[in-house]
Order: sequence, then structure tokens, then C-alpha cells
Amino acid sequence: MNRVESEGSDGDAELVPVEALHSGDPITDGGQRYIVLESKTVGDSCVVLELESRVDHQLQVIEKSFPTGYHVGKAHHRYL
Repeated sequence: MNRVESEGSDGDAELVPVEALHSGDPITDGGQRYIVLESKTVGDSCVVLELESRVDHQLQVIEKSFPTGYHVGKAHHRYL
């Protein structure tokens, strides 16, 4: 696995590979919370995610690319 995270004080978040994510999935990566808007596989080695995040109390849409097999935390939040 490429990343280990914990979510809050109640234990570890479930880790999932980025290629298994779907629109609407709440995730965490590097301590930041996101909602997956879109997931695109590029070739055999890259997944591009369009993500919604909150920065300075404003919603932002960003695109991040990850190597296939990269793991993020599957979160339980539904809102940012």
C-alpha cells in the first residue's frame, strides 16, 4: 500500500485503491477531505480524479493524478 491514514480519533480509515473510487465517494488524502466528482483511468498506470474540496470556507474543484494502486482513505463524511 502506498498510504496509511487515520481518520479522527476513532481508528483507521478504510483504505481503497484509487481505481475503485466512484462519483460521490468521500475520501481523505494527506489529511485533506475530498468528494470524488469523476474518476478517469489513463492507460494502465494512472488514475485522474476530479475532486471537490473546501479551502478557506469555499468549495474548490481540483484534478489530481495518482499512480494505479495508490490507496486513499475511504471516509464517512458526506459533506466537506
